[in-house]
Amino acid sequence: MKESDNEKAPFFKSWNSWYVLVIGFLFLLIILFYLITKRFA
Repeated sequence: MKESDNEKAPFFKSWNSWYVLVIGFLFLLIILFYLITKRFA
């Protein structure tokens, strides 16, 4: 199955890059909210 132009990921070479970015961003948010919770507890 050949990948067409419509199936390419925007801004990155592959969708795996998007998955890594999203998971990394969620991980940073979790750390940020954890630190905020500890600070104001």
